[in-house]
Amino acid sequence: MKVFGWITIVALVLLAVFTIANWSLFTAPATLDFLVLSVQGPLGLVLLGVTLAFVALFAIYGLSLRTTALVEQRRHMKALEAQRALAEKAEASRLATLANQLTDECARLRGLVEESRGQAFARADALEKSLVRSMNDTANALFANIGQIDDKLERLALTGRGTAH
Repeated sequence: MKVFGWITIVALVLLAVFTIANWSLFTAPATLDFLVLSVQGPLGLVLLGVTLAFVALFAIYGLSLRTTALVEQRRHMKALEAQRALAEKAEASRLATLANQLTDECARLRGLVEESRGQAFARADALEKSLVRSMNDTANALFANIGQIDDKLERLALTGRGTAH
């Protein structure tokens, strides 16, 4: 309970103690003038009743303010909860979209890597074939040169034998 509530309770207790202490004065008859008519009655009880009526009215007013505030707070909480749920859905949607984009990008990169790998293998095969062809050409040229040298050596050997006889 807040400080104002405690102060109100203490004031009501003090009013009750004051009323009990002065009960004989509260119940003493007096002439009450209501501008239109005059009545004999206990002035203290009339004033006590009016005071209690004001206390009841203020209590009802305070309760209605509190109830209105609680209803408003509940409405705000529901709105905040709805906004939070909406934000969570949006975030989940963004994360799903990001995951899809990453998956697509990874697939694209895998395709590029496979394509590059295929091109690299094709180039390596072409280079290997070219190297083999070049080595075969070089070997054939060497064999041809060796054959020519061998032929020349045989001719020289034959011509050298023929001149030596």
